[in-house]
Amino acid sequence: MTAHTDRIRAEQACAEGESALTRGDRETAERHFRVALALAGEGPVDEGLAGEGEAPVDGNPENAKPDSENPGSDEAVARVVARARTGVGRVRLAGGEVAEAVGEFERAREVRPGAAGPLHWLGCAAAHRGDLDAAERCLTEALACPVPHPRSLVQRAYVHVRAGRPAAARTDLRAAARTGPLDEEARWVLAALSGRPAREVGLRLLAAAVARAEGRDGVDERVGALAGAARGFGADLSGFGPLYAVLLVLGGRREDAVALLRDAARREPADHRVTHTLALVLLNSLGGDGRSSWESCVAAWAALLYDDGFWERVRASAARRYGVVVEHALLPGVRSGLRELLERRMPEEDSGTRVAPGPLLRREADAAKLLAGAGGLPSDGRGGAPLFCGPLRVAELGRTAEFGAFAAAREARALQEGVPVADAGTPATATAPTSSTYTSMTYTSLTYAFSELGFAQLLLGQDKAADALAALTELRCPDCRTRGGGPGTAAVCEPGCARFDELNPGYAGLPDRHRRLALDARGLALEARLSMGRSELGAQRPDFGAAAACWRRALVHSRELERYRETQTAIVDMALGAARDAHRAGRLSLAVATLETTRSVIGANERGRLEGQLARVLADRGISVANDETALLDEPAADLRRSVAFNPHLLRAQVSLGIVLRGLAAARWSSGSLSGARDTLREAIDQLTAALVHFPDDPDLEEQREAAVADLDHVMWQPDESGA
Repeated sequence: MTAHTDRIRAEQACAEGESALTRGDRETAERHFRVALALAGEGPVDEGLAGEGEAPVDGNPENAKPDSENPGSDEAVARVVARARTGVGRVRLAGGEVAEAVGEFERAREVRPGAAGPLHWLGCAAAHRGDLDAAERCLTEALACPVPHPRSLVQRAYVHVRAGRPAAARTDLRAAARTGPLDEEARWVLAALSGRPAREVGLRLLAAAVARAEGRDGVDERVGALAGAARGFGADLSGFGPLYAVLLVLGGRREDAVALLRDAARREPADHRVTHTLALVLLNSLGGDGRSSWESCVAAWAALLYDDGFWERVRASAARRYGVVVEHALLPGVRSGLRELLERRMPEEDSGTRVAPGPLLRREADAAKLLAGAGGLPSDGRGGAPLFCGPLRVAELGRTAEFGAFAAAREARALQEGVPVADAGTPATATAPTSSTYTSMTYTSLTYAFSELGFAQLLLGQDKAADALAALTELRCPDCRTRGGGPGTAAVCEPGCARFDELNPGYAGLPDRHRRLALDARGLALEARLSMGRSELGAQRPDFGAAAACWRRALVHSRELERYRETQTAIVDMALGAARDAHRAGRLSLAVATLETTRSVIGANERGRLEGQLARVLADRGISVANDETALLDEPAADLRRSVAFNPHLLRAQVSLGIVLRGLAAARWSSGSLSGARDTLREAIDQLTAALVHFPDDPDLEEQREAAVADLDHVMWQPDESGA
């Protein structure tokens, strides 16, 4: 390999090292500089990094000097060695190893005493260790070189600033500007030194931070320092909040970014750009104060999910990016996909929050969806852009009183107009377990969703009634829980609790808010009990005892809520539906058990409907079994007796009972029990006689009665072998 080729490869390695250094990748940068030194004869060559090809140069003109006459000359090699040594020194300086950096710069200077680069960086190193006189001297010498370093004027200006010589700094920066365009950092310094307005200086600082961040990997504290300085200038940077926050994050100042975005959100709660940035920062930096971080993250994402303005921006951005028309019809699917993705990211276990982040997000998102269906909450008292968010966000923004008044007014208006809350512009979130208006209001009430009841409401909508009931056992804040003892000792926070409105903004506008929350909690418990009873009935192996226990508890709740009759009706409707399904499927015993269980817990005013259906099912079961020639007739007779007792107007049951009783009498005679046969025939005659009162002159009944009388006459003349 020729010396010329090695030099080209060394220059290539230097250029790649400088590029890596610009990105903040010090390790890669040093590796490339070491390769360059090796190729120049100052160490072993790493062939894996010693690439081929033409070498770009850095911004230092002295590194671009041609050496066409003697490509392998000592001067060319010295230039490469000095460039590589300077590069290694810059890596050390960037890592805070000032002494080691100075050593490398001095070695580079020994190789090329007349070059500006080593002098320039010696000046920078002196400034790093606070020796401003040495820094100024080195930089001035660099400027006196035949080919001055292009950054020496700017760096000397910074030294003048630190030394308290603003006029000299201004002079240097203006001189630098005449030789070429200043970078963004130099511009903000010149603007500050020139007395420009604070907003201009602040914006130039942000521009400098952006320029610094571009193309860099990982955290760069300088980016954060520049962004922080912009705020420190006291400039009004409204409108640049998201950009400012991103720069703070890239500068390793996430907490400052979150604080900035929270302040911006309080000022402009409907600005979805701020909310989106906050949501992203929180999602990717959860830690520290677990509770507040998780809750803020959940609140921000839920506020975006149903914000039409946000989704319109997403649609328009996608159309610009991909150069295609993005139809509005695609947005619901994208929104659902984002919600599913977020739910997968949220832990389902405790993360320092009162409720695990997973269910917290689902509650918050469902509440935001309900609020969007109601038109949103105006973001200020003058009817500004509406908010589409959940209760956590309402509390974060300090809007609990506003929301409470909004929810109370909406509920009052709906009641005044005689429209159920479910039909007052609010989309349902789940299918109610019964057809009652009370249930539909339960599932769609903004008041419920924006409170601690929202978790139970959510679980009921997911057919998790037992979990919903468990969620209702503790509705107090941690402080009230500590003062009041274990679960169940008090349903809601104490009347004087400072956090009640924060946790229950839906109730903040009600004068009797604590009492209402307790009553509504009981209402949800009622719905949970009804749903649990229904689930027991619908199980593969129903537990009728458990179903009856659930309904008894539901009826207890209903008395407190003055909804006893409605609840009885709901239970009976539920049981009749389940019994009809079982009846159609041929599961007659299941239908009977369902109706009998329900009858055991229901008062007299609703039993009529149950007993009418029970009479029909008992009749069908009795007839079905009786038609089986191998079956005994005792059970069919018992079913038919109960059937006609419940409904004597069921002709088919009356006729069938007469037939079955005659058959049962014959069976007893055959088994040798004449007395049993006589008693059964007398019962048949009495039953058929009573049936004829309800169905006078019915030929089937008359025929069966005449046959029963004839059978009894025949049996009466038979000798009783038992001696009776």
